[in-house]
Amino acid sequence: MTVDQFAEFWRLQGHKVIETKSCYWYNPYSFSFISLPYHRLVNPQRSELVRVLLGGPAVVIRFPGVLNGIGKEGGLFICSDRNYDLSSLHQKARNQTRRGLEQCIIEQIDFAYLAEHGHALNVETFQRQGRNPQTLTEQKWRQYCKAASRFPDFEAWGAFVNGRLASFVVISLVEDYCYILLQSSATGYLKYYPNNALIFTVTKLKLSRTEVNYVSYGFKSLEDTAGLNHFKLRMGFKIKPFKECVVFNPLLKPFLILGGRKIIKWISHKFPESDLWRKASRALDIAEGKLDV
Repeated sequence: MTVDQFAEFWRLQGHKVIETKSCYWYNPYSFSFISLPYHRLVNPQRSELVRVLLGGPAVVIRFPGVLNGIGKEGGLFICSDRNYDLSSLHQKARNQTRRGLEQCIIEQIDFAYLAEHGHALNVETFQRQGRNPQTLTEQKWRQYCKAASRFPDFEAWGAFVNGRLASFVVISLVEDYCYILLQSSATGYLKYYPNNALIFTVTKLKLSRTEVNYVSYGFKSLEDTAGLNHFKLRMGFKIKPFKECVVFNPLLKPFLILGGRKIIKWISHKFPESDLWRKASRALDIAEGKLDV
């Protein structure tokens, strides 16, 4: 899949997509833009940032910057081991994965099936993570699956226990990176380790394909998600470092100086289940007050 097609995937769901010289940008949340593709380190010019901030319009934009640039330490979880196997995993994850493989059946599933059966797992996953399930409503989920079904480089895989969907992932091939875009699981089936079995099977399979050089398991989060980070590391993924760059719209400077920072921090603590406010609070920490582009 080309980057153009990946950008079109987000556009089909109603997200706004802006193309600049360095990359594409899309808004996963209202007034918040992130660069595409995820694996490409970018060093956008001031004119590009202004175009996104004003044309979005955007309150904040985020992108993975070059290592010698300005920003906090960030990273992308990747695996490029062509010999990826159980021996690649941390001992605890290896034992859990073995048990998962014994108890789960891993199969590719179509997006029509996922549209019907996947949302319930999304809700349970969001609830476990302390996030608002309404961030991804059933209607948005169906739009997501419909958009993914239009591109052959999108796939869905599921782990089944006694014929029931216990866990699933949505993956896409963008250039030579296989992205694990989304993973959800049913709380009642976690004791069967479906997530371990599924990630291991998909990662091993994709790294056996010549067109795939990397499997990506997402960014280090803006938030404190130590448990999730440890899971990815134990499953044999490593962090490809970059500089986490966050730029706020300079029009916000008066608001933030006059107490806006404290208001955002208060809202994020008052409503911890809100992805938007938690990420906004963390983005302020990373930006360190640098609002000008």
